[in-house]
Amino acid sequence: MKHKIPFFIILVISLLYSCTPMDHKYSDFIKDGPITYLTKLDESEVKGVGGRNRIRIVIPELEDPRASKVEIYWMNKLEHLVESINPSEETNIYIDDLVEASYIFELSILDDKGNSSIPVAITATSYGEIWESILQNRLIASQEREENDFKITWDVNIDERLLGTEFEWRQGGQGGAGTPFTQFIDSAQTTGYLKDFKANSFRYRSVYIPEPDSEDLFYSSWEYYMEVPEVSEVEFDKESITFTLPQLDDGFWVGYEFMWTDKTSGEQRSQVTHTNTITLQDYDGMAVTYRALYEFDDVAVSSEGIEFSTVRYVDLDRSNWYAAPETRISDGTPLNNNSEAQVNEKNKSAYLSHLLFYAASGTDGQISPRSHFDGDDNTYLSMVKGYGKTYLDNRNKTGVSHSYGSVSSDGNDLYFMIDLGEEEPFNYFRMIYRGGQSNGNLKPQKVSFFGSNDPDCITDMSKWSVIQENIALPGSDLASNNSDPGHPGRVTGNVTIPESSYRFFMLRYDEWTEASNSVAIAEFYLGLYY
Repeated sequence: MKHKIPFFIILVISLLYSCTPMDHKYSDFIKDGPITYLTKLDESEVKGVGGRNRIRIVIPELEDPRASKVEIYWMNKLEHLVESINPSEETNIYIDDLVEASYIFELSILDDKGNSSIPVAITATSYGEIWESILQNRLIASQEREENDFKITWDVNIDERLLGTEFEWRQGGQGGAGTPFTQFIDSAQTTGYLKDFKANSFRYRSVYIPEPDSEDLFYSSWEYYMEVPEVSEVEFDKESITFTLPQLDDGFWVGYEFMWTDKTSGEQRSQVTHTNTITLQDYDGMAVTYRALYEFDDVAVSSEGIEFSTVRYVDLDRSNWYAAPETRISDGTPLNNNSEAQVNEKNKSAYLSHLLFYAASGTDGQISPRSHFDGDDNTYLSMVKGYGKTYLDNRNKTGVSHSYGSVSSDGNDLYFMIDLGEEEPFNYFRMIYRGGQSNGNLKPQKVSFFGSNDPDCITDMSKWSVIQENIALPGSDLASNNSDPGHPGRVTGNVTIPESSYRFFMLRYDEWTEASNSVAIAEFYLGLYY
């Protein structure tokens, strides 16, 4: 059976509840009145702009006229500040002395009654020495003097943080003296000019901002352009070992340094001058390396080094040389024009006369015993190779008579002799290879040198003295089809040999390639370096 609740009981309960206040649940929390919130900052409009160990907080103009302050927390609320603001204009607040790092800032707007907006968070970065240390100078593509200016070119800039590059130089005087000049070239330019540039050096660095709207500039490390005189501008007195170089009209230039290796002890030595003249003390070397010294605000730097040979190479006068063989040893008659060479009367030697061991020489088959010292690198001395690829391979083998363009010999020794005209000292040789070769098949690989002052050496091999044997020839493995006779494939360069003094000289071919039938050289020199 259902029980019904009397209506009057329900009515009493309703009246009792209707007498309880509506805020009874939270009235204890609003004893001082209701909470008032200011308009929340728009996170998209508040900016944190990084600078040099600082961050600039940019608060835009606010719609809430009650705003009078901003409260900022960072470092997990360990750091805190309150700054006044004007809601009708943009406000910039600087937070200084920050460690280089990224930060999260929590911002709230306050009014004069202490009411606050709901806080918002932004992130910003402080930059410092670490970030600056990785900045690179804008890479220079080329630089050159152009009339009175110095022209510099770059590739197109793609780094939006790069503002440009600044240059500094000094003209007139040296060692910090002179007039200072500066110039800034914007990053949008790919070509810039240092106007009226008369100095010999400058320094430059690139300028950056870490992010848009940053107020602080950052710089790459200084780099330096430094000129050093060319070898042709250096005067050298060998007797006193004195060098005279140009006096540089540059405020950063402070002198020159010379460095060399003592050829006796192997010791590395150096000497500095703060003028344009230097006399080296106790010099015993073959060459020096010199460089210009500069000082930029107490930073000492130097140019690249340039090698200067203090050895003077002087070729012997070849106009008095005689080729051998030239005449028959039996009766002194000229050699035939085919298997033996026809020799002009003016080229005859009083001593050298034995059978010709030459192949074709000269050009177009025109045989000339002097072709290897006639001053024409288009002519050449050609000799028929032996049986193997070395002198030793040919020893004790039967010779073969050859027709035009070959030799008449015993097929063993492969050599030529030169009568120098008189006894002369020498300590180096140089050889120019026959040109027009795409390989080294016609080149000798190794040679030996002999000398004598006894005319009987022409017919008596025991009269010869060894100068040096088995000399490997530089460039013999290279092609010699370059038209420049100074190309590494065309010339050995000056090769040092033991100092000797002889009238008669003999070169023996010791090694060659097996390919082709002959071995050929265009020019041969002897000389004395001192």
